[in-house]
Amino acid sequence: MENISFGKMQNENFQKVVDIVKDKITAYEIEVNPVTLVFRYFRSDNPLMDEKFDELRKELVPMGFIPFLRENGENVLVVAMSQKTNFMGNKVNIVLFVLTLASTIYWGSIYAANFTNSETTSLIFGFLFFSAPLMLILGLHELGHYFVAKKLKVKASFPFFIPFPLYLGTFGAFISLRDPIPNRKAMIEIGAAGPIVGFLACIPLLFAANYLQYLFPVVNNNVILRINFPLIYNLFGIGPATSPVFPMILAVWVGFLATAMNLLPLSQLDGGHIARGLLGRHSNLLGYAVTAVLFFIGLKYYAGWMFLGIFGIFMGLSHPPPLDDYAKISTRHILIAVAVLVMFLVSFTIKPII
Repeated sequence: MENISFGKMQNENFQKVVDIVKDKITAYEIEVNPVTLVFRYFRSDNPLMDEKFDELRKELVPMGFIPFLRENGENVLVVAMSQKTNFMGNKVNIVLFVLTLASTIYWGSIYAANFTNSETTSLIFGFLFFSAPLMLILGLHELGHYFVAKKLKVKASFPFFIPFPLYLGTFGAFISLRDPIPNRKAMIEIGAAGPIVGFLACIPLLFAANYLQYLFPVVNNNVILRINFPLIYNLFGIGPATSPVFPMILAVWVGFLATAMNLLPLSQLDGGHIARGLLGRHSNLLGYAVTAVLFFIGLKYYAGWMFLGIFGIFMGLSHPPPLDDYAKISTRHILIAVAVLVMFLVSFTIKPII
């Protein structure tokens, strides 16, 4: 028997929400509070709970309500009023893109100056052989996240590029998810989409860079960035033919390094999303272990890993759960996780800069 306990109702849409939920889920008790609705249910009465919850989420989130499940002792569906958030407009994306384009062209021209005596040509080379391929890889990575999120009805921003005044001209890019992630499956799919697309974009560019490096002989040794190359270069039998390294070789190397860094199962990184989706709450233990490893290899091999560990601590090592933390993951999602693990292993370099 359904028992409805009405508190003080402060939102006129609550009755509509109740009707929507009752149409999809069989609840034995409904409690109405000032800013939340609580539906208590039995799993046995709702054999298609995972599918029905996702239908609810797609209907309620645009209305300004966030549904989420909790199954600690009793099975509860909570619907809460979402807080209004003012997001940055696309002008910010454009400004950051232009700044990152300028900074990557500048640093690309510095590395390209080893291959030409003309300042104008070095700027052109900096764009064609460094900035363009690098920003293409980073942009495709973020668009992978964006389009998978859009497919799953999760609102997301366009990519934000991060300009950086040293060494490479950029600190990467990111998108902002403007809706909560619905379930563990979506965590894996959204988290893995970017690295997979970015990694696949690196492959043809790797061969193109390998070909182009032979067309432009070294004429100067002005700036040399000494780097180690990941395993994937050995697998394809490709490596730098020149010292200093040709700018496009460097750009693709950055693309692989960015893939590896993002796939670390840590905090809000892509790997953190994948690990949370795959392992559930147990992923927190993995996050602690990875942070300890980052500090160890940061002290022993490359200090940059320590900064990544600090980033993980700052962002929080305990990954927040999805709205539905109880939906089962499929064999397909396990295979996705295995695929990105292989990508990480062939892209990771313990000491990227010598």
